[in-house]
Order: sequence, then C-alpha cells, then structure tokens
Amino acid sequence: MKKLLVLAIVALAVMAGCTKANPVYKVGVGSVSSVQPRAAVAETAGRIRVNTTIATVVLDKDGKFVSVEIDVAQQDGTFDVLGAIVKAEAAPTKKEKGDAYGMKANSGIGKEWYEQAEALEAWMIGKTLAEVKALPLVDGEIKDGEDLKSSVTITVTDYLAAVEKAVANAVELENVAKVGGASVSSVQPRAAVAETAGRIRVNVTVAAVALDKDGKVVAAMIDVAQNDGTFDVLGAVVKAEAAPTKKEKGAAYGMKANSAIGKEWFEQIAALEAWMAGKTLTEVKALPLVDGAIKDGEDLKSSVSVTVTDYLAAFEKAVGAAKDLAAK
Repeated sequence: MKKLLVLAIVALAVMAGCTKANPVYKVGVGSVSSVQPRAAVAETAGRIRVNTTIATVVLDKDGKFVSVEIDVAQQDGTFDVLGAIVKAEAAPTKKEKGDAYGMKANSGIGKEWYEQAEALEAWMIGKTLAEVKALPLVDGEIKDGEDLKSSVTITVTDYLAAVEKAVANAVELENVAKVGGASVSSVQPRAAVAETAGRIRVNVTVAAVALDKDGKVVAAMIDVAQNDGTFDVLGAVVKAEAAPTKKEKGAAYGMKANSAIGKEWFEQIAALEAWMAGKTLTEVKALPLVDGAIKDGEDLKSSVSVTVTDYLAAFEKAVGAAKDLAAK
C-alpha cells in the first residue's frame, strides 16, 4: 500500500511538472485603424494619415493576461493643391522610433510614447479583459486620480479596442514557449488627375507568431489593414474612412473571382499560416519565390497565389520580437 501511495504521489508530481512546463495559452492579434485626412491649402500640404494600432496578447487558462504588446503604425502621405504627391514613404512604428518619436518634451509626465505604452501593458498583466475594460476614462484618457495616470497620459481608446479584438481572435495553443508580434507597412501613392481621384493607400501587414522551445512555429497569424484616403485635383479630400482588415472582410474582399486558383484572400492566408506550422524561421525563409510570389512547381502554389513578400517579412519580424513566456 505504501509503495502504491508513493507511486501515486510521484505520478501526480510528474503531471504537475508537465502542466507547468507545457501550459495551455490563448494567443491572439488584432488591429484597429483610423484615417485622419487634411485638405491641401496654399501654405500647407494635404495629408492622409493612417493610424493602425496593433495588439498581440497571451492569456492563461483563467483568461488573465500573461503578455500584452501594443504598437502603432502611423503612416502619412501628402499632396499639394493640384493633387500631386508631395511625399509618401513608410515610417517605423511608434515603438520602433523609440525616443525619436518626440513625445517626451511635450509630455506632462516626462515620458516617451513607448514608455507609456509599456506602462499600460505592464498594468494589464494578471488582469482579465473585463478588468482592463473597467479602467475609468474621460475623453479616451485615464481618469485623474487613477494610479496609472502618473505613467500614462496618452489617449488609450484605440489601444484598449485593439486588445479587445486580439482577445476575440485568440486561439488555444499548447507547447508555446515564445510569442511575438510585428508589422510591416507600405504607402502607395497615386496623383489626382481630372478623371481619377488621387489616393494614398496604406497597407499594414500584421503578424503574430507562437513558437515552441525548439523555435518551431506552433501558430502563425497574419492579416493586412488596408486603408485609403482619396483627394481631387484641387487638393480637397474626397473620402477617408477606415476599413475592416482583409481577414475581417472575408469573402467580401472580392479576390476569388480574379484568382487564378479560385481562392479568396483569407483562404490563401490560412493556407500559408498552416504551411508555416511546425517549421523554423529558416525553413519558412527558404520558400522559393519569384517576384514575391511562390515559385511555380511548389506544392503551396496551388493554395497561395498572392504575393507573400510582406507576409514573410512581418512573420520574420514577429519571430525576432518573440519573448519567452517563462520570463513573464
């Protein structure tokens, strides 16, 4: 009897150790975009500004945040009173800019944007989404008197919305050791002519990745926030509204009819994500491409005909940004 009891205790200890070593997490990524237009006047160029707030989250079995990463891809395109493009170049994210973002000098608390974002992320750890959403706000800012106000004075509405989306998108995963999120942006300008409105198009490719202890992909999550702002030959804004992401649009994105393989965008990106599972970064980067598309003859070509350059670049950045959950 004593021997059986000892064996039972050992078995429980082993099970407990396995649970601790291989916890189940929920991992998700989400984004929220806004488009801020400004018409051109003689003294000032017109501008289409797109802010895409990205959140990557990890939740434990009780729905509490283990990790939260928030960033903003802020991209501008400018034009003059004749509808000609002045400047349209992709910029680093707010976190990537670091001290160069330049908020500290005008911050009432002497903290740069990334410092405030990190304080907000740290505050969320150990809380549930409901507890995070209960944070008292006034006009999008943390209410005076709250402890967090001393570290975070920026407007947090979009940050909380992106976190909520990420939680809604989260999937349950096993054997996750590291999680990372990142984005890659491009700005595509088009000058206005008599027949056609000018356009600033911003594509923000968002990627999150969960890796096991050997650096192999447990899950990859990729999406694109594609937002446009248009203007006429007098520099007046025609339209500037935020759109759902490509995944959120689903079949409404409208790629299937013009796809050589008869597959919608979300179906193709799901195939790419599934192909990545179980591979290392090196193996993913070895995928043969021609002009950004998968090379003819590759098995994956039958499921993915879209250009994948930005998707692979965002994936690589996410792997590079991945953090060990054991250290959380």
